[in-house]
Amino acid sequence: MSLPLELVDLDGAVAARAVGPEPSRRLLALAADGDPLPEGWRWGPGTRPAVAVDGPERPVDVDQTNHSVVVGEQVVVKWQTGPLVGPHPAPERLRRLVAAEFSHMPAAWWSLEWCTPDGDWVPVVTAADLVPGASDGWTWCLHEARVAVGVDDGAARPFAAELGRVTAAMHLALTDPGSHLVAVHGDYHVGQVLRGDDEALRVVDFDGNPTLSAAERVAHHPAAYDVAGMLLSLENVGHVVRHHAPAVPEEPVVAWTEEVQGEFLAAYRPRAGHLLDETLLPAYVDEQIERELAYAEAHLPRWRYVPEAALRRRGRL
Repeated sequence: MSLPLELVDLDGAVAARAVGPEPSRRLLALAADGDPLPEGWRWGPGTRPAVAVDGPERPVDVDQTNHSVVVGEQVVVKWQTGPLVGPHPAPERLRRLVAAEFSHMPAAWWSLEWCTPDGDWVPVVTAADLVPGASDGWTWCLHEARVAVGVDDGAARPFAAELGRVTAAMHLALTDPGSHLVAVHGDYHVGQVLRGDDEALRVVDFDGNPTLSAAERVAHHPAAYDVAGMLLSLENVGHVVRHHAPAVPEEPVVAWTEEVQGEFLAAYRPRAGHLLDETLLPAYVDEQIERELAYAEAHLPRWRYVPEAALRRRGRL
């Protein structure tokens, strides 16, 4: 079997690159056929049978460190574009979530995994349901904040309590037995949460924080690690609102931030509060602000104003 990709050198590391026309559609067909893969490759499990999909490919036009395409308006195929270095957090996380029947993510079709020279399996390409009408949190949550402070018209659609419930369910599925450590999402913010036409929230992207080493991304942490990331991202939504609408006073933005953060925690606590040591949250938030700065420096310079605003709010800039 010939895969529609090749392994190439990327600054001394191995990376994958698509080859030929419509590589995502061709991979979908190969997965559906079920033929044996070349040595060193395997299919990771999904929650639905693999099927071939007709129709064109179109790129997903959002800021991300990987490359995603939609095929036939049915499935999103994500290609890892960075170095293929193990261990990788996604295989373990997705297997646990599938085993726990965690329903708050797009249904996984399959992952194509490659075994590194060190013996680690890393995802190269993944496929999952296209969520109809989906937008990520940097779109829908930003709109909710703008409505709340009077920048956008429309009625607010409550989301924070549901986000807390989804996060708790995710952590319960990812908790180590007999421990309070969690195989955390690792890069948990509103941008990793889709909201579709059905109003449901779905978590995506279990690849971990791209600014960390492979060993750091695969590590298990207290639940506060993810919770802090989400709390900071809700604050960051407010910073984005004020950046684009500077006439809006800070007070209503802060009030909105504190309200949704409180609703998020209030919904999380009764479900997974035994996993959450809230005394860890301030330190993890500070750590995440520094990572936001590193991410902006490496991948998204125009984002730098957001962590800088978080530092100013804390009197550190």
